[in-house]
Amino acid sequence: MIVPREWHRSLMTLASSLSIRGKRRRVGPQVAGLVAKRNSISSALNAREDRTLSPFTGYTRAHWIEVAEKLIAGLLPWFGPESGLPEVDRIPGETGHFQNFSDLDQRRAAFDRSISLIAYYTAATGLDRVPGFGGSITAPYLKEIIRGTEAGSRGYWGKHPDYGDFGAGIAMALQISPRFLWEPLGSREKENLLAYLSDLAYTSSWDCNHWYFHMAPVPLLEQNGVASNRAWLSERYERLFAWYRGDGWFLDGENRTFDLYNAWGFHLYNEFFAHIDPCWRAQFGDRIRKTSQEFFNCFPYLFGRDGGPLAWGRSVSYRFGILAPIGWSFLNGHCPLTPGQARRLASGALRYFWERGALSENGLLEPGFHGPNSVVAEAYLNRGGPYWAAHGFSCLLLSPEHPFWNDVETPAPADATGGRKALPAAQMLVKVSPEDGEVRLFPVGQPASHWGLWQREIKYCQHAYSSYLGWCATGEGGPDLGAGRTGYSLDGRSWSWRARPRMMQMDLEHLVSQEDMVLPDSHLIGKGNRDDSGEITTHTLTGTHGEVHVFWHNSPTPHFLYLGGYGISVPHDSAMTGERGPDWLLIHGGENHSLIKVLDAPEGLLTEELLDPRPGWRHSHSFGGKGAFPHWQSKTPVPANTIVAVYVDGAKGRPLAAPEIAVGREQGMLTVTLDGRVCTVKLPYDWR
Repeated sequence: MIVPREWHRSLMTLASSLSIRGKRRRVGPQVAGLVAKRNSISSALNAREDRTLSPFTGYTRAHWIEVAEKLIAGLLPWFGPESGLPEVDRIPGETGHFQNFSDLDQRRAAFDRSISLIAYYTAATGLDRVPGFGGSITAPYLKEIIRGTEAGSRGYWGKHPDYGDFGAGIAMALQISPRFLWEPLGSREKENLLAYLSDLAYTSSWDCNHWYFHMAPVPLLEQNGVASNRAWLSERYERLFAWYRGDGWFLDGENRTFDLYNAWGFHLYNEFFAHIDPCWRAQFGDRIRKTSQEFFNCFPYLFGRDGGPLAWGRSVSYRFGILAPIGWSFLNGHCPLTPGQARRLASGALRYFWERGALSENGLLEPGFHGPNSVVAEAYLNRGGPYWAAHGFSCLLLSPEHPFWNDVETPAPADATGGRKALPAAQMLVKVSPEDGEVRLFPVGQPASHWGLWQREIKYCQHAYSSYLGWCATGEGGPDLGAGRTGYSLDGRSWSWRARPRMMQMDLEHLVSQEDMVLPDSHLIGKGNRDDSGEITTHTLTGTHGEVHVFWHNSPTPHFLYLGGYGISVPHDSAMTGERGPDWLLIHGGENHSLIKVLDAPEGLLTEELLDPRPGWRHSHSFGGKGAFPHWQSKTPVPANTIVAVYVDGAKGRPLAAPEIAVGREQGMLTVTLDGRVCTVKLPYDWR
């Protein structure tokens, strides 16, 4: 059995590989004129809404086709005549961390990921042209594939470097739309391409969902009698399934996280192979069906009434990539959702992003969530990366006659009764409000790895994430934030915030997490005592609207304590305002509001924080604008086992006021009356 080249590299090597700097070009008059010409793609859609067929979204298959056409027409003019690749590095806008990438990195990413959009569109329509672009839409891709795989040509791609995955998107696209992307190639051109893809199958991978990238060429290679490395990659497939934890969620290998990209990083590829490859379908088909069905059972709870998916964790710049497994799962007969509800979720998400700037002023999908916003992008994500969202168009593989397109839309949880979904395997609770359709996710625990990278603590470790409010952020390499998190400090200046929570208890209304307090080595050495740390325990009581956090520490050393409220966006054209009472603080930013109310705590301060964007980043919030949040912190160090009870809530477009919450103590218990029900928290032992 042949195995890949070295398949493990240290995290430091990864960080180093992301710091390579490439040259950037200034935009001169000629390029500026070209940019102006390329800006002509409008996001306005001509397709008519159908509120009879689609009462929740108005979208039909015609809208999907038109959005795909506009994305294609927006990207193709950026193909460079010399490079043969999309030259997206010349786009004016935010700099963020993108100067760390070479031009080639960004161009190849845009090419390899956008070809999937071409594949879905041509397979669905049988067309090779789109409005707004004069010419074949497949020709630029075929031309570059031919040149890039021809040894000795000026643009030859060469061998894959260790951990390289360029070509995975090409491999999938060839199998999605062979009529347009495979059959037009000559016999020598096919041989060259197969040799390049075979090299990808034998190339080493990061030990996570990246194994799928190297598996993507296998069915095509074997159909054409080329060595595919199937035996080794089948062992990797077993490894991928060993990371399945239940409830539809995979732990992402060495990354050690549960992520939104569970949808397109795992289930997309599983369903793709179940449809394309008979060998892996026979070997893994039952597991693929089971894991997909379990994931789709919780899938509707991830979308708000406005159509937006809950954004937390990393890689959220892929936007409607969350829809990627839907089309494939219907093709395989694995999706337990009714066609009407599935289309309501899919069309709702597509419309949500389309109406919030997914097509930038340059006609491109740029890094961001609502429009271009590099503050949400990780160090590995370059300007071409967001085109992975193209897999969200897998629904187009369903024929126009399929019930997915013809059944009347039916409500999602956010449209009707709301609900709560406990996902203990993924260590989180999801709550959908029946009042306004907001979704909140509570990550009770989070496995630990790669701390300090990718703003991980901000993106994963807040006590709650809201689909309507988003979260504050500072951009790759920026300072950490206390929004939405408990914290502790020795001096009241240098803070550590919730970062490595362990799930201790979870039910639909009461969550308990605990994390170790990590003290600076200098403090430990100075004290001459290496047993001076402790834990912070947090009980979260989830109400109809807000949450009560009850927390304490048990370190022998008194600590300043902290709790941050929901981070909200303050639009750039508005100002943060606020109002306060003796024990509460409420801040406003446009139609966004965040409240914090002290219920039982030592003497402390209630303060608001407004975040100015760092140089190179336009925004300091995942939805754009300036981030802002209220927070409480103790005035003096707090002894061990001293209770802090604080209520937090946030809202968009609805009034928010400090509620009446009764707190009492009896027989070693803290009682909290929330929404008319009495909740109890067992108090820690206190000698005082």
